[in-house]
Amino acid sequence: MNTAEAKAILQATADDEDTVALPPEVLAELTVDDLPDGASVEVGVYKDNVLHVEWEGRLVKVAGQVVGEAEYIWTRKYWYSPLGLEYYLDLVRRAVESRQKERGDVELTHFEDDGAFIQMTFSVGTGEENLGRAYGRVRSICRELEEAAEDAADQVGKLVASLASRASGWGSRDLGSLVLDVERASTPDERGRSLEELVSRLFETVPGFTVTGRIRTATEEY
Repeated sequence: MNTAEAKAILQATADDEDTVALPPEVLAELTVDDLPDGASVEVGVYKDNVLHVEWEGRLVKVAGQVVGEAEYIWTRKYWYSPLGLEYYLDLVRRAVESRQKERGDVELTHFEDDGAFIQMTFSVGTGEENLGRAYGRVRSICRELEEAAEDAADQVGKLVASLASRASGWGSRDLGSLVLDVERASTPDERGRSLEELVSRLFETVPGFTVTGRIRTATEEY
């Protein structure tokens, strides 16, 4: 999609107040004047008729400037981080409320926990008229607001990984036994776990290296 096509799509929604999906590369060539009143922009790319969004939220025009409306609608069913969803989003909510008081460029607009999902929305003022610069500012502020929650999730993940390793007997065998376990393993999983412990403990002998084991995040294990 080029700039002319993006502007045409935006103008076509002038009376509909619809949400328009635009790829990030065209935003730098668009200004708040290209954004009709009531319209909003999601940032993402369509692949196989499915929109892959870069950021969960929309860009809208408010008082001649671009404002971001961040939206988190996450379900417990698909949340896999050791730090519970309610605790993660509570930390983000606290960060939003704190920044709202101290700097005034964000505002919590909705928070709801119905037991199955949690929905939180907040606005992000950018002071920008260019959509590209506004989008960059919104993403930067959202990352700052998520920083404490991400750090907490990382720390909890490391603690859980450490406790799981101890419960599985991590550290109870000497290096020679681990080498034999790797050679004699009857399944790929057994070989992988023995090799993981062997390599990790070898790295632990190097000054400056710290090994924590497997860490489960909200979406994957590594």
